This record gives sequence, structure tokens and C-alpha cells, in this order.
Amino acid sequence: MPQIPPPKNCEVCGRTITWRKKWEKNWPEVKYCGERCRRHKSDKKLGHEEKILSLLASRAAGLTICPSEALEGADKKDKEKMEEVRQAARRLVHAGAIEIVQGGKVVDPSSFRGPIRLRSRA
Repeated sequence: MPQIPPPKNCEVCGRTITWRKKWEKNWPEVKYCGERCRRHKSDKKLGHEEKILSLLASRAAGLTICPSEALEGADKKDKEKMEEVRQAARRLVHAGAIEIVQGGKVVDPSSFRGPIRLRSRA
């Protein structure tokens, strides 16, 4: 029985991609979890990562930020902009730079739901 390759992370949203039979022949080329991420691949470089890291650097060690702090004014109420910041946070988690915290505990970046906080990795 062939061995199933390890999961990957989507380059746009940062969610975990698990191997599927339909990707058997081109698994090394799979970079996106779905059609939406494939279409929005140019959106991933919006500067949210830098903003998150600079906000965390300005805080004392161990303190957290709300993802909405990375957005300006009216964008804080925009669900799509907020999701872009959450995607940037997932990518930073996979890069080893930050942790996503919910209720004081570190959560899996692919499966969290609801309000979160971001913290520098100690």
C-alpha cells in the first residue's frame, strides 16, 4: 500500500491541505486548498504580515493583539479584510513567528473559530 504524503499548508489562507486521491499524480505542485485561494493568490501579499509583526514587536513579551488592530478605521468592520488578516496570521504561524491564542490557549491555525488573539512566539 502506498504511503500517504504529509499535509501541506495553503499558500494563501494558511489552512492545512490533506492529500487526496485526485492529487496523486501532481501532489508536489498543489499549493492552494481550493478554487477561491487559487483565484485570490495575488491577494496574499497585502502587508498584513508586516503590520502584525510590527504591532507585536511594540508590545511587551507575552502580550497579545487583536487581529483587527492590523486594520485601519472602517476596514475593522469589513469581514473580508478581517479574513485577510486571519489568513496572514495563519501564514505567520506556519512560518514560526507567532501563535494564535483563544481563551488563553494556543489553537490550531486551520481549525479555530470565533474571536482570537495573536501573540509572538516566545
